[in-house]
Amino acid sequence: MKKWIIIGAVLVLVGGLTGAGYLLVSRLGGPGAGEDAGMQEAALDVGGAPVEVVLGEVSSVLVLDAVVRAEPGEPVEARNGGTVSHLWVGEGAEVGQGAPVVNVKVPARGEPVVGEDGRVPDALTTEEVTLYAPAAGTVSGLEDVMVGDVLEPGAVVATVAPEEFRAVASIPPNDLYRFYEDPRDILLQIDQGPPAAACEFLSLGTAEGGAPVPEEGGGEGAEDVGGGGGGAELACRVPADLEVFEGVQGQLSVSTGTATNALVVPVTAVRGTAGSGEVVVVGEDGTEETREVVLGVSDGSSVEVTEGLSIGETVLDPIPLDPRFDVPGAHDPEDGFAEEGEG
Repeated sequence: MKKWIIIGAVLVLVGGLTGAGYLLVSRLGGPGAGEDAGMQEAALDVGGAPVEVVLGEVSSVLVLDAVVRAEPGEPVEARNGGTVSHLWVGEGAEVGQGAPVVNVKVPARGEPVVGEDGRVPDALTTEEVTLYAPAAGTVSGLEDVMVGDVLEPGAVVATVAPEEFRAVASIPPNDLYRFYEDPRDILLQIDQGPPAAACEFLSLGTAEGGAPVPEEGGGEGAEDVGGGGGGAELACRVPADLEVFEGVQGQLSVSTGTATNALVVPVTAVRGTAGSGEVVVVGEDGTEETREVVLGVSDGSSVEVTEGLSIGETVLDPIPLDPRFDVPGAHDPEDGFAEEGEG
């Protein structure tokens, strides 16, 4: 019995080596190479198949790596400058909105009052102004401020930062096409933290300086990617009851748009996936017509068509490459193999 098992295994091994040798010879131009190349070329020439335009639902969701930042706070500014005359609070004090922070003396307005001796008393040349907290929070920046310090106009005396945090995520430029309006459905999940919670939308725009935003997928080197390097950022308010710390990382699940009871086609059936595009409509007699369409929400596999198609029509999927880009040598996948084989 063992003898027949060994003989069978040898026959299978020989057959496998023979088949592998044939494939290798074919790739190198030996017998059968021409037929194999012809079959591959024929496969590449096969066009798309008609697919029907149907009613469906498209929900676009992005998952972005995010970092938690403390709110930067609001400045206590001496608009007209002056001389510090009194400190109401100290560094690290908790204050409410409108609480006094610093008093400064500034030149008095109006005409100076001249005394009987012809001199203007110092008390009549200045007036005392109180600078108030613009928001509730913790006061910082007062450690080096002393009575008698002279402030330039516009100088920031202190900063009041609320006990609030925001989650910030960088957005790959091409994914900006998927934001059809400001997102209202955002979920924040902190790595190794509490359960996911809703995160209130704050802003979507150009990235600003601040704590770094991790690269997609995190990992080594992610901490070197900062929000100040351009691109776009999405920010949302971390719920007050969600325990977080400055710099902790997580993910944002962002709903960028939803379309229900909409005309839907595969994204591969459209040239272009944002704003507008082209489809090839296949008629009942087999004729083909290139038609412009207006696009809506896309989830990466299907896309909503808001104008240009009707339910029941058929389009070619996948759509052929635009002939203006289908130039010999412009995109030849064999080029890469040729370069690897050189040398």
